[in-house]
Amino acid sequence: MGLEVWYVAAGNCGFKKTMMRKLVEFIARIIMSFAYAAQKEEGLNLMFQFIPSRLIAPTLRKHGALIGKNVDIHTPIQFHNVSTVKGRHYENLKIGDNSYLGRDVFIDLADQVTLEANVTVSMKVILITHTHVGKSALGVEKLKPSYAPIVLRESCYVGANATILQGVELGRNVIVGAGAVVISSVEENDVVVGVPAKTTYHRISKNDHD
Repeated sequence: MGLEVWYVAAGNCGFKKTMMRKLVEFIARIIMSFAYAAQKEEGLNLMFQFIPSRLIAPTLRKHGALIGKNVDIHTPIQFHNVSTVKGRHYENLKIGDNSYLGRDVFIDLADQVTLEANVTVSMKVILITHTHVGKSALGVEKLKPSYAPIVLRESCYVGANATILQGVELGRNVIVGAGAVVISSVEENDVVVGVPAKTTYHRISKNDHD
């Protein structure tokens, strides 16, 4: 009898946790709808700081992003320079199947950001797709506004606190060390570290022998 009682209690506990999770998500959706009605895309960006992680992917899809299956995105996450067009706020974002984004990732959507399948972006990574100095005199000649996409090919790994700048493409299976600043594209299977990031190792894949 003791074991049967334990099973019943465990089942009730699991049921309560499921109901609480659904309640929290329901409340979060309501708050998100009010935030969007009041502040549009800025309201959504605010909500991405604390809503349950499982709500992020469907919200991004609803507002223009292409998000694959089994994508794991953690809050808080920040999006910058999103579109002001309704239904297309996050259209510059594409994330492939089974990819992972850790906490406190910052994504600039002034241009396209593409993560292919099985990509890992660790905590506090920064993806910057543009340069603009605002009203500074530097913008006249020395540092004119510029925009370029970022592409992370299949199975890339980007370590914590790394920064990927505009125009960079990481080839398949690239590893970016923690804290690196990547200013130029990286060939597949390379390992890059440092500021600015430099290749320290080229891993041999099966395809290299074909």
